[in-house]
Amino acid sequence: MHNRNKKALLGLLLASCSAPLAAQVVSLDAVEISSAPIENAVQRAHAERREASSSKAVIEAEQLNQFGDQPLGDALRRLVGVSFAGANRAREVQLRGIGPEYAQVLVNGRRILDANSKRSVQLDRIPSSLVERVEIIRSPLASQEGQGAAGTVNIILKQRAKGGNGEIGIGAGHMESNGGLGDATAFYSLGNDNVTLNLAGGVQLQRRNESKDSLVFSNSGANGGELGTNERRFEQGNFLPSLELRLDDANRLNFQLDYLKTTEYRDDIAAELETAQNAVRRTEFEDRERKRTNLGLLSDWTHQWSDDTELLLSLDLQKADEDTSRDAKRYRANGTLDRTRLRDENIHMTSVSPNLKVKTLLDAHSLEWGAGARRETREEDNSNIENGTVRPINAARTYQVREDITHLFAQDTWLLPWGDSLTYGLRLEDAHTRTRDFSGAKQQTSKLSPLPSISYLGHLSANTDWRLGIARTLRRPDLRELSPTVTTDSGTLARPDTGGNPGMTPESIWGVDLGLDHFFNDQRGLLSANLFHRQFRDKIESVLSQQDNGRWLSSPENAGDGQASGLELEARAPLDAIGLPQLTLWSNATAVHTRLKSEATGETRRFLDQPDYLFNAGADYYLASLRTTFGVNYNWNSGYNQKYRLTSGKTAEADQDAVGRVDISARTQLSENTSLNLSVLNLFAQNEDSRATTYGANGLLESNSLTEEGTYRTFYVRVQTAF
Repeated sequence: MHNRNKKALLGLLLASCSAPLAAQVVSLDAVEISSAPIENAVQRAHAERREASSSKAVIEAEQLNQFGDQPLGDALRRLVGVSFAGANRAREVQLRGIGPEYAQVLVNGRRILDANSKRSVQLDRIPSSLVERVEIIRSPLASQEGQGAAGTVNIILKQRAKGGNGEIGIGAGHMESNGGLGDATAFYSLGNDNVTLNLAGGVQLQRRNESKDSLVFSNSGANGGELGTNERRFEQGNFLPSLELRLDDANRLNFQLDYLKTTEYRDDIAAELETAQNAVRRTEFEDRERKRTNLGLLSDWTHQWSDDTELLLSLDLQKADEDTSRDAKRYRANGTLDRTRLRDENIHMTSVSPNLKVKTLLDAHSLEWGAGARRETREEDNSNIENGTVRPINAARTYQVREDITHLFAQDTWLLPWGDSLTYGLRLEDAHTRTRDFSGAKQQTSKLSPLPSISYLGHLSANTDWRLGIARTLRRPDLRELSPTVTTDSGTLARPDTGGNPGMTPESIWGVDLGLDHFFNDQRGLLSANLFHRQFRDKIESVLSQQDNGRWLSSPENAGDGQASGLELEARAPLDAIGLPQLTLWSNATAVHTRLKSEATGETRRFLDQPDYLFNAGADYYLASLRTTFGVNYNWNSGYNQKYRLTSGKTAEADQDAVGRVDISARTQLSENTSLNLSVLNLFAQNEDSRATTYGANGLLESNSLTEEGTYRTFYVRVQTAF
């Protein structure tokens, strides 16, 4: 065991670092590879998991793409602790049932620009077919960015073919009641020991449908509602070339270009019902087109200073734009035109990030230290023409933000004499944020945050590991919420004015993770349990307040302190012991309990919109005679029921029903280099229902709304071949 960890320590030092997290290549023990490609992928993922310095779950491409999901978010649903806010949504990932603002998403180990102002990445932009593997890092180290309080999702994109110089994949399918789907991806590598050019990219046609109907009731009966259609089509193109240059034995240069483009076409139809809900009062038809473009260049120089010391210098340049146009027409019940609206929204972002990292092997220690900076800018503007007349713009969506974050870190991985390892370090992040609102008013804030971390990897036996991770993380405010401009509405409690708050400070979160992993059957099998606890200070929530002029205002504030605790379980069990070596059962489950002390109302309650339980159960059966793996998966989200007080003395209740989905697949190895995937996703197409209720201060019902959203089956076939 001591030798295995020593090899891992040397591997961590000498690995190429073209991407901070993506390149943690380690020296792994040999494992016995089975004949099933998915089982092979599981063995590799488990080997990576065992050698990691901090607790993480890993899934490789063969297993990730087993069910032929197009958007990456749909594939991630099967991983432990992963969920999304809605059965048809797979954009903003949630980890451990906590909101998406607490999940850090990285691509190839670095943050990429996205118009999502929550500092995350909308996963519907990333096709599963372009992904090499996904890592879910539960507890960060000092060498990693400190924003993943619930965890970090690190997405490693493919940049070269497996098993040859090239690889091509073609897929096609159909989403019921929506239309056709398709994708094509290609990877090709050429060069020699000194120069390698990797070409990777693809095109995709994706569809989503988030249509839903809502009926509203008051204490006297029916009170209208809306029948909503929301159909989306995504046309995507991605180009991901890279160039690797070996100058000599001590110097390497890497250049990685990322070009992502997505055009989203959305058909929105909102039919507003009469009070009695027996007829349509008026209907609005809106055609929306949204273009999102990302262009990035990552350059790095790796210098082998000595046999024991390596230096990495990198520069990450990114630019991104999102332009949205809306063309809406509203008609009365008799068919006459009631209103026309033409709106445009534009978002422009840039990022410059230089970084330095040094790794040194000193006896039983792997020392790592570094420094870096990131300057990120964000500008939003919009226009609005109503009935042919230029109308006032949305002032809250017209602003500029510049954020400068510098960091220093030092970290040591110490290989202990008895074979365990201890990784400890400190990261300092200094953030300066400057905002300029629509009126030209400027504000700025500064915050220095020390982020210590410690991770212990212990071995109870040759096949059983335990881990303890303690780390402090941050949640920085939503960039859009940093604009102080107030948007005027009715100014009432029901429809308050809204505004940002540039004076907010980042949330500070202390986290503890304690886990146990047991591997068996040549690392094909896994039994795992992980306890976690997070302590939130200065939690950010939207708070209602009454201004001096009597108007109500909703704005984000550091509202109070809270905590989240839970348990994650994972199991993968090949049934060799009972004479079924080709059958593997697998499952994962997450339970979470949250508590927040609200400064606004004084009550202690759970976090808003947070499910209690997440669950997956699946089976893989490998039929050797057909060289085919059959798979089935059941995904379940418990939903939630929650009552909480408002500052007015009223009470709100949110009730979200549990929802499940079943996916089935068959993956056939047609030849050594060619595979065929057939899948049916969301087999039973269950509806998702929710209710929102408001009670007066006297406890009597004031209003109630019921919302029903359908889901849709998808059929998909994909062929992959290497050459």
